[in-house]
Amino acid sequence: MTLDMKKENDKSIISFSDCDRIDTTNLKIIKEQLSPIILDINNNTQKEFVFDFDNINFIDSSGLSMIINIYKKLSQNDNTLHVINANELINDIFDITKLNTFVSVSTRA
Repeated sequence: MTLDMKKENDKSIISFSDCDRIDTTNLKIIKEQLSPIILDINNNTQKEFVFDFDNINFIDSSGLSMIINIYKKLSQNDNTLHVINANELINDIFDITKLNTFVSVSTRA
């Protein structure tokens, strides 16, 4: 599984390749790949961190916990976290858990 990052203006956009879910089976790999990116954002001029969930079809509680922890780290430096291209299931999960009250979520077109 690979995470791809691109920078646009003051945003860092992370997309997931070769992966359709964020759960306990792949969370360790995702965290290892995200850790240096989060450090770079907190030490840089990037103000927005965006997860592109176009390929993601499922997220479990361990993935939600990761999102919360990333949000906390980013918000310490007044950075924001967004999720884009979420499918209906993921959008519903964010809605039910109320994560969408502090993490902006937009659904697939």
